[in-house]
Amino acid sequence: MEYKVYDCKTYRIHTIKTDKFKNCWMEIMFRHELLKDEITENNMLVDVLMHSSKKYPKRRDVSIALENLYSTQLRGLVSRLGQSTMLSFVTEFLDPKYCDDGYLKDVIGFPFEMILNPNVTDNEFDNRSFGIIKNRIKSDIESLKENATRYAFRRTLQKMDENSPSSFYMVGYLDDLENITPASLYETYKNVLNNYVCDIYVAGNLDMDEVVQIIKEKFDIRTLKQEEINLYVSNKVRKTNLDIVEKGKYEQDTFVMLYNLVNLSKKERDFVIHLFNIIFGNGGLTSKLYKYLREENSLCYVVSSMYQKYDQLLMIYAGIDKKDKNKCIKLVNKALTEMANGDFSDDDLENAKKTVISSIKMSEDSLGGIVNNYLFNDLDDLPLYEERIKLFKEITKEEIIDIAKKIKLNVIYLLGGEDNARDNT
Repeated sequence: MEYKVYDCKTYRIHTIKTDKFKNCWMEIMFRHELLKDEITENNMLVDVLMHSSKKYPKRRDVSIALENLYSTQLRGLVSRLGQSTMLSFVTEFLDPKYCDDGYLKDVIGFPFEMILNPNVTDNEFDNRSFGIIKNRIKSDIESLKENATRYAFRRTLQKMDENSPSSFYMVGYLDDLENITPASLYETYKNVLNNYVCDIYVAGNLDMDEVVQIIKEKFDIRTLKQEEINLYVSNKVRKTNLDIVEKGKYEQDTFVMLYNLVNLSKKERDFVIHLFNIIFGNGGLTSKLYKYLREENSLCYVVSSMYQKYDQLLMIYAGIDKKDKNKCIKLVNKALTEMANGDFSDDDLENAKKTVISSIKMSEDSLGGIVNNYLFNDLDDLPLYEERIKLFKEITKEEIIDIAKKIKLNVIYLLGGEDNARDNT
């Protein structure tokens, strides 16, 4: 692979030339400090921009145009990366060598047509498209409670600290949604173009100098933006953890334990914690949590732990019966104590390394994974694939033991069924 960065003054283009795939990938990313009151409107904006434009005023027009571009795929999404928000527009398209002349210019230009020539009249977005998207987002927000695990995660993070970016609901908020108008959404649009840092990633077997020239022609924005964001969220550590029970209309109770990861070094954040997590709770049938909670005590069907790097948090979750809550806590504590005491084998560590390395190699088999490889190298100085694999192989048992001592309990949360009337908030 050949990686190159083109500085276009008001944005950068990152090119990754590879002949491994028949498809190509372009991702246009707008990045900014995360502000809670902008989340809902940013979601509206991305969906409205992808729904129609001046040239393609109806969604059907967009679909036909993409079909004519050899079934090109176009989508937009809003995501959170620690303390930053990212608005991404992804185009997946066929290698131009299989297509007609002029295809490359048309397919590269298509997302810029959607972004730079929106369906706007008199500084207001088209009311019909606006209404369709608004109803869809309202439905998405209201569906949060339908998934017990997802809702339990959200409530646990809110109980930890409702003002922390870690607790923000990136789909949006109903109160904010009601206040959005076609005119206010256009102001949001101008804010993104004028104030958000922009990077464009292109991957595939392409003449990258030609691609860059096309992008420069299509994307002539002139606002200079410099923004340094500390990606990591510093969530407060509690001296005494919270213990909360809430009720919901669910057949099964959902149990969550949330931990702070305290004073981790960069190596620990990037590498050691992943191996710890596989042995502890994320390694499927071989993890300690699976062994103690399911295999030996039959307390749940699903149990796992989840590492949230940029929030510096570790979250354990399981579907249990509420009467088994205290037993679950004791078994989780047992597993964590064993990790801190080094009560795991060299084979456990080697198997964890093999799992992580296999995952890295799998990500090399997708254009999206390759783009992320260079994206996180750029944003967070995460080593590239080969160096990452080398560093994982060098991690010792002592480093796993050390990191186990830096994990501090913050919240215990149980989302129970209808008969759980108690709420210890």
